[in-house]
Amino acid sequence: MRVFLIDQQGMLAEALAARLATARTLALVGCAPPTAPDLFATVDAARPQVIVVDLAPVASTIAGFLSRLVAAAPDARVVVLTDDQDPARIAVAARWGVAAWVAKQDCSTDDLIAIVRGVREGMAYFRPEQIGFVLEALRTEIDRARVTSTPLDVLSLREQDVLRGIVDGKPGSQIARELFLSVNTVRTHTHNIFGKLQVHSRLEAAAVARAAGMTPRVAPSEQALAHNLRHAKPWRNGSGEHTALNNSTPYR
Repeated sequence: MRVFLIDQQGMLAEALAARLATARTLALVGCAPPTAPDLFATVDAARPQVIVVDLAPVASTIAGFLSRLVAAAPDARVVVLTDDQDPARIAVAARWGVAAWVAKQDCSTDDLIAIVRGVREGMAYFRPEQIGFVLEALRTEIDRARVTSTPLDVLSLREQDVLRGIVDGKPGSQIARELFLSVNTVRTHTHNIFGKLQVHSRLEAAAVARAAGMTPRVAPSEQALAHNLRHAKPWRNGSGEHTALNNSTPYR
């Protein structure tokens, strides 16, 4: 199992790496502080299956941080290992799919390894006093979805960004460049979009998106072309009538 550690404390990384070296099927594939400028690109390249992260240094921007982390490793399970026990932040983390919120002072290295293995198998870990806040947050999200649900609500924010690029007719490489993602990550998001929307192609996904109100963004040059086409005049040649743009020479 591939584990990536995001933490300011280098000593923790060294201790975890040493312990994982003796644990079968577990390997530390990367380590970086949460404020590293190239963090998300590093996570993307490492392809972790479980990410252990301390969110305390980015507590003021936790939602934005988690959105970029999930986009960088959409298939990874996230374990928060921190001294921060703020219920509001725990609820936000749960909304973003965090599988465990563990207090550092209560967690030994062996405990952490057990939790990492558990979340990879689909388990979740929250302290009993945290469960109420987590359930209330998720219940609020469900109630809101019942009132304003569309087929696109099942997608994450990053998946919606990728879908918008698909609706615009952009290739995966361009979508990746504009969203600062790797092509492989965009490909993963695209597969997830197909599964969630129950479609089998980009064309079908775009059709569902347009039916839900996501319209393509037309570039200025395309707008000009569309304007010219609307004001085109007919011309004739020996094979019949065709349409030509104003002030242009028809192809022959």
